[in-house]
Amino acid sequence: MIKKPDNKNLYVKNRIVQGSKLNLTFYFTSISSLLKSGVLKLEYLILMKHLLLKTFIIALFAHTFLHSQQHKLSLSIFESDAVFAESNGLVAVEAEFFNKQTLTEIRQWYRVSKNESASVKNDEDESHFTNASNSEYLEILPDTRVTHQDKLIKGENFSDIPGEIAVLNYIIKFNTPGRYYVWVRAYSTGSEDNGIHVGLNNTWPETGKRIQWCNGKNNWTWSNKQRTKEEHCGVPNQIYLDIDKAGLHEIQFSMREDGFEFDKFILTQDTNYVPAGKDQDVLIIKKSQLESKIQGSNASYFKTIATILPENLSIASLEFPIKDTNFYINGKNWLAINPEEHEIAETTTTFEFKNGKYDIVFVGVGENDGSSIFTLLINGKEIGTYAPPLTENLFEEGKAFNALWENIKIKKGAKITVKAKVATDGNEWTRGRWAGIIFTPVGKGTLIQDAPSSFSQN
Repeated sequence: MIKKPDNKNLYVKNRIVQGSKLNLTFYFTSISSLLKSGVLKLEYLILMKHLLLKTFIIALFAHTFLHSQQHKLSLSIFESDAVFAESNGLVAVEAEFFNKQTLTEIRQWYRVSKNESASVKNDEDESHFTNASNSEYLEILPDTRVTHQDKLIKGENFSDIPGEIAVLNYIIKFNTPGRYYVWVRAYSTGSEDNGIHVGLNNTWPETGKRIQWCNGKNNWTWSNKQRTKEEHCGVPNQIYLDIDKAGLHEIQFSMREDGFEFDKFILTQDTNYVPAGKDQDVLIIKKSQLESKIQGSNASYFKTIATILPENLSIASLEFPIKDTNFYINGKNWLAINPEEHEIAETTTTFEFKNGKYDIVFVGVGENDGSSIFTLLINGKEIGTYAPPLTENLFEEGKAFNALWENIKIKKGAKITVKAKVATDGNEWTRGRWAGIIFTPVGKGTLIQDAPSSFSQN
């Protein structure tokens, strides 16, 4: 056993290795005097040297590993080729799916989940991933102002200047311009972790400042209230952004108070909309698909929405058999009926995808000389019948001419049957044109249908 040296010629230095919870005390004295006195033998000195070296290496590794893990939790996990899509005046976004975060020298957003949390000092509260949407959320750390008694340091643990500290960026494709009310889902445990700012395209309008939470402490809670001098708990419906034109826009959030926990946000044009629970699913699409649509790609409407989500399954009309069905191939995209030869046509194919429940989108074609009638059957059971409305164009493929049947159970090997019947406006006959069927996850049937119309069978 090595004895503690005498106080003569003795210097003591404490060294704490951050993150490793390791407290080492080094005693410095005259090694030669210790050897001569017999307090320390040479073999013990060598052993101590090796032990100290190993301890230092372990501490250094632990510090490096923790720093690496924390850095990982502050990085984007969102696909670089993906964006969120607004549909029917609403878009939902998971907070952890940010495109990038900037201005992180003082504070950073860290991802928190069941198996991940940042080991950052000054984070006193426990994880709140339970009941978080997608079971993950973001928290801005370190959190040095927990109560009103803690010192407020502007530009560090508090910022009333939007866009000053820790800016999150999200890219959203808006199909519908106009005013969007901003709802944010957050978890607040006190009076100093309940504020955030929202901006648009690197601007920070007055209507995006100081989103505030007072109610719903210790729960995931939605708010769109704006804190004012007169009302510290916020005025409802005062947080909104004005989207001037359709296209890609960048929505941004920045820190107001450190320790803020951020789960999800929704933009809606409905002033009466109030989110509940985890609320809407998110709709994510590929930038490459957007670029082709913006540039006026020749891709048909059916082909565009059939591939807008990676989970989509589809059967194009041209994949159905036509022999002895009374259908013929009309151009490169549609099946149709020749009204001079037939009034009704019917074709059947096999569902080769996995068992499950789906929203079914039937893509018919609007015509200017009547409304054809379509019926969809699965294993001989009618799912529904509909007639696309008239169009002013010769024919048109687009959202207005689709049918949607939601939450339909289908098994692999099921028989999918399409019946079509021509119609007339009294002068000309329709041809019962249709493009195909899309099987999309339940809840996505409405969302996937937003895309420009196409007007050609080719």
